[in-house]
Amino acid sequence: MTPAPLAGVLVAELGERPGVSACGCLLAQLGATVVMIELRSPGAPRNAGKTPFAYGKYSVCWDPSNPGDCAFVREIVDAASIVLLSTDVDTASAAEIVARCRQRPVVCDITATGATGPLAGQALSDAMIQALCGIMDTTGLADGPPVEIGIPVAELSTAIYAAAAVVTAWRVWRTQGIAQKVDMALYDVAVNSLTTFLPGHFGGGSTSRLGNGHSMGVPWNAYAAADGWVLLCSTADAHWQKICAIIGRPELAGDARFSRIASRVARRSEVDLIVSNWVSTQSVAECIDKLGRAGMACGEIVEIRDLPGQTNLVHRRKIVRTHDPVTGHTVTLIGSVLGAPDWPLTAPARIPAPDSDRERVRALLPAASSAAAEPVSSVTGKTSSARMPLAGMRVIEIGQFTTAPLVGRHLAMLGAEVVKIEPPEGEAARTWSPHRAGMSLFFMMSNSGKRSLAVDLRSDEGRQLLRDLVANADVLVENLKPGSLARLGFSPATLLAINPRLIYCAICGFGADSAYAGKPAFDTVVQAMSGIMDATRYRGMPLKAGISIADICGGQFGLLAILAALEHRDTTGQGRYLDISMQDAAAWLTQTAWNRKPEQPLPRNTPLRCRDGYVLAQAHCDQSRINDIARQAPELSRDAVTDTCLRSGIACVPVQTVAEIANHPHTCARELIMHRATPEGITWELLGSPLRLNATPPAIGAPIGKPAKPERTYLIEQGLLQGTDCPARRSTSRLA
Repeated sequence: MTPAPLAGVLVAELGERPGVSACGCLLAQLGATVVMIELRSPGAPRNAGKTPFAYGKYSVCWDPSNPGDCAFVREIVDAASIVLLSTDVDTASAAEIVARCRQRPVVCDITATGATGPLAGQALSDAMIQALCGIMDTTGLADGPPVEIGIPVAELSTAIYAAAAVVTAWRVWRTQGIAQKVDMALYDVAVNSLTTFLPGHFGGGSTSRLGNGHSMGVPWNAYAAADGWVLLCSTADAHWQKICAIIGRPELAGDARFSRIASRVARRSEVDLIVSNWVSTQSVAECIDKLGRAGMACGEIVEIRDLPGQTNLVHRRKIVRTHDPVTGHTVTLIGSVLGAPDWPLTAPARIPAPDSDRERVRALLPAASSAAAEPVSSVTGKTSSARMPLAGMRVIEIGQFTTAPLVGRHLAMLGAEVVKIEPPEGEAARTWSPHRAGMSLFFMMSNSGKRSLAVDLRSDEGRQLLRDLVANADVLVENLKPGSLARLGFSPATLLAINPRLIYCAICGFGADSAYAGKPAFDTVVQAMSGIMDATRYRGMPLKAGISIADICGGQFGLLAILAALEHRDTTGQGRYLDISMQDAAAWLTQTAWNRKPEQPLPRNTPLRCRDGYVLAQAHCDQSRINDIARQAPELSRDAVTDTCLRSGIACVPVQTVAEIANHPHTCARELIMHRATPEGITWELLGSPLRLNATPPAIGAPIGKPAKPERTYLIEQGLLQGTDCPARRSTSRLA
């Protein structure tokens, strides 16, 4: 059996935020030895938010007032290679212990707002970050209030990015001997999630809630069937023609009121009523069968309680059942999202009892301390001698819209050379509104730091060029329909035969190994089939998250899997095929609610409608006082309601719009949106990286240009090919 990417690496997990626990779980799945250092609390032996992410770890409890406990924790930290903190909510003792120990190779601090900027240090909850950063304002019905996404999306999305940042920082220490700190903020991650809304703001428009609808697609909504809910997505006139035939209304296909997409968007409510009337007469299974056989993107809105038996999750062997020693019950969890059929990256499905592993951990410390010897160079800030983490790497991206482009953008910011392969007519997202100088703001924001080639992969010349590029690449990432590359002659086996050191990552809705072969998968369909819409309801109606969280999370897991596979390759010399499913990724988010008892619903935070917007009042506060303020709020400004809440001891934040967060001083201070100009003098707003490594910080690249024609002479001049026989390139980033 080949070693896991982080085999032999000791992680000290001190942070109390759920994001820290989730990050530690991902590192355990990558082979790290993770010691969960928990506060000793007899009345509440474990924070319930940690349970889904406790498996595969060791547990040691400590009391900061107990000198013996503190000494043992110092021993663990002093032996660890990686330390995870959340200093905005942790006891001061945790940070003090880390500061007193010798500098560790990687110290990652996950907080709500980060270590710098005007909001630094504020210990905000996930819901308050959703409100503050515009996520809530994009979720909900057009005529209703903003709605909190029912799972901690900012917290867990930050955990995935934090794991990617930790693996990257570990690579820098391992290859360059440079220790560094990682500053991860839920705020930064939340702003990065607004990729479908920020272009509208920078294009001069405004954002609005659309419920389960889509600004450019109708019918696109959740419809109540006889026995549940069905999600249907359509984006083309041909889709409408099929729908009319299915519902027995063929005359509507040629009706001028509905025949064109623009007309249907203008008559959204009429179209929804037509479809809703038909769906209400059908069962969920009947709807899915009829629409699915016609090739429509659709799916059942799966309730969270039914996810452990969901067909595709079971098919992909993602369901894990194990004993929880705290409750004494069997709990159901999601296994690793990161692996491949021949590379099962998963931690042992053991949830430790609190403080059950003291002696086992003590026995591990001598070897771990040796592995984490003092680095060659310790720095507290960026150093000119440091190389970018992925310097010398070449990435081929065959991506469209969100998932693969997100991966390519982050790899580029970490120093890789990213070559985007587009069809001769260009990626479809180049045409998405709004535009500047004839180019889509969404496309530019999603593809910074890359160069582009226009390649017809249906032609012999195009396929030969791809072979030559793959032979010289370190990574190939794509999010085409499953099997698309294989039908062109590029199966995973073929690609790895061309280049045995290639990391090939395919991302799609339900995975290449799927119970739903050929099923179309939009972000909204995956949200429906992973429990996100069930967790996010308004007056009983399931709602999609406004942000494209399934797309984003699929891309994040693709990024983390690629970084882990590069670590594995440095040890073994072997490439790897990665099969990433957006549904697996989204279900990983919802597992926090899988084992909750119906009689123990989470308390909901309260959006207070004000004269000029909304304020979110946090649950667990004085609900009677919140109700009093709610009655007064419609006559008051957000600022006045915020002041009233705070004077009453009620934690709250304004529910900000996308426009407000785009221009917020904290957004500017954290450099989350930067301006870069093209050689033609056109300035674009580009997203900064939420992966804040202090010694080797990611760098925003130039705006992407037009796709270049793939002339061989040009490609050789650009260093993309090495002559007619195109021998495989030796990456400068590899260890000797």
